[in-house]
Amino acid sequence: MQGPKERKLSKPLATALVLALLAMAALVAGCGGGSSTTSGETEAGAGGAKEEEGGGSGSTVEKIAIATPAKANDYGWNEQGVMGAEKVANEIGAELEQTTDIGYEQTETVLRQMAEKEPGLLIAQASGFDTAAKRVAEETEVPTVTYDIANEVKPGILTSIITSSQEGAYLAGILAAKTTKTGKVGVVISASDTNWFEMTGGYAAGVHSVEPKMPISFAEISAEGYDDAAGGKRVVTSMIAEGADVIFGMGDGASFGYLQAIETANTGNKVWYIGDIGDMTPIDKKGVLLSSVLWNFDGAFKTFVEELEEGTFGEKAYDLNLENGGISLLKSKHIPASVWKEIETAEEEILAGKIEVPEATTIGAAKAALKE
Repeated sequence: MQGPKERKLSKPLATALVLALLAMAALVAGCGGGSSTTSGETEAGAGGAKEEEGGGSGSTVEKIAIATPAKANDYGWNEQGVMGAEKVANEIGAELEQTTDIGYEQTETVLRQMAEKEPGLLIAQASGFDTAAKRVAEETEVPTVTYDIANEVKPGILTSIITSSQEGAYLAGILAAKTTKTGKVGVVISASDTNWFEMTGGYAAGVHSVEPKMPISFAEISAEGYDDAAGGKRVVTSMIAEGADVIFGMGDGASFGYLQAIETANTGNKVWYIGDIGDMTPIDKKGVLLSSVLWNFDGAFKTFVEELEEGTFGEKAYDLNLENGGISLLKSKHIPASVWKEIETAEEEILAGKIEVPEATTIGAAKAALKE
């Protein structure tokens, strides 16, 4: 069946109809109350509306990547870094890429591969990564986090985390001096590390603020014994044999050796362990963990995200300290209330500037502090 023929409009009538349609479109646009936009701006606006409806944070950082030298199950440096990155990624609704246990031999290759995936923030979680991380950041312009060098910053692409960890170690020293029964405490470091030197100096100052003449034993596993658990057990066992009954140990993986040596000590009196960076309470089966100088990276990573959004990333380093919660002392059930009160008082005085904790950045300065 043939349909009806199309009816053609006369030219004047067609022109009038077009003009009427254009006028109607203009009237509808005016009723919307919005200014004119490009198509790109319209899409961005639509995307923003969808994100708000979905409850997102609206962060411009959609992906965070973190690389660690060892496995992220050490209750220390590696694990705390990954936990901090996970927390911030979850808060802003970003994807997190973890590349762990990469060691130090292929650092630049691994970091470059991670940077090529264009994360909004790349965290090179080791001061030993600094040189490679800086080079990768400058070549790829991916915003990157390094460690321990305050002036290792470059607007838009490079920042650094430094620490005032000696502040927390000072509090640990007070705790050790108040806890010891033998009158002798100890400190063990796993490697030649500036952070370990600073905490050794702070710990010594805290001990001597209570007992100026109290002897402090000192041992280092090796130049790079971060994860040497066997070495950690060996040096702590020797220190216990010399009479130390409260030992502050810094190590990463070596901390498992410290803990084992203290758990198996057979001295006739309790030997206590003060850890660092993380909290080993979940694996403290013998109840020997007295406390730990905790490091929290959440605030630093969150600040970096905010700086990226504000356009101020790379203008200054971030200092983990008592004031911003990056450094703190773990309050365990083994610490008497009276002792904890003294620790709180000391912390208040540090924050008020009444106590100035020395900063020992070399092994020589750390050893000198132990003898003061």
